[in-house]
Amino acid sequence: FPSEIQAATGRLASDVEEVLWLLAAAGLATADGMATLRQRIRGNSDRGRNGSRARSARPQRRGGYSRWSLLESPNPETDTVEARARQLLRRYGVLFPDLLAREPMAPRWRELIQVLRRLEARGEIRGGLFVTGFMGEQFALPEAVEMLRSVRGVEPRGQLVTVSACDPLNLAGILTPGNKVPAVPGNRVVFKDGVPVCSLESGNVVMRSREDEQILAKARSLLQKTSYRDAEPSLTSV
Repeated sequence: FPSEIQAATGRLASDVEEVLWLLAAAGLATADGMATLRQRIRGNSDRGRNGSRARSARPQRRGGYSRWSLLESPNPETDTVEARARQLLRRYGVLFPDLLAREPMAPRWRELIQVLRRLEARGEIRGGLFVTGFMGEQFALPEAVEMLRSVRGVEPRGQLVTVSACDPLNLAGILTPGNKVPAVPGNRVVFKDGVPVCSLESGNVVMRSREDEQILAKARSLLQKTSYRDAEPSLTSV
């Protein structure tokens, strides 16, 4: 109760009331009733009126006070980082620092790794070396590890997949050799078994690997179908 806070702190009742409302405005304290809010809105209607009579009148007891209590902080930063870590794990299956180059909203790796280590200790994910050629700790979902094992000895099927350059899966030049494809609307990348074959950049088709003419023709056809432009893309080699 405010009277108990006043007795414990030795402060004036007006000081205690003002600080309690500052704490409430900051989301750090709350009252268990509406009476104190009504009194705060109503204020002191006698202030400034009939000053001499107010000073000589018998002070009235201000009632209707509710009990106040502190609100426990939920530590939203940790909750947010864990939620983002789980989201990234669902998206990629495997996580390591280089994989987050196209994730501007991702937390910093030093924040993520604390959550990932905690999830590993709980047995929810696994840690290890899942992708060679990259430094730093790596973490993966158990089902992603099983998928990697299942395709380890499978021969490539030559499947062509088109990805928007703005998609986080546009990791050309990040996980694969060569230049990056700018994350600009309208740009596209064609992958063959996960390797970039060619890309559409500012209306130009850029060749990114040495393939036979049949594969290149199919990849170029895919870029033309997914392009927003009506004009025929020109061909550029890098």
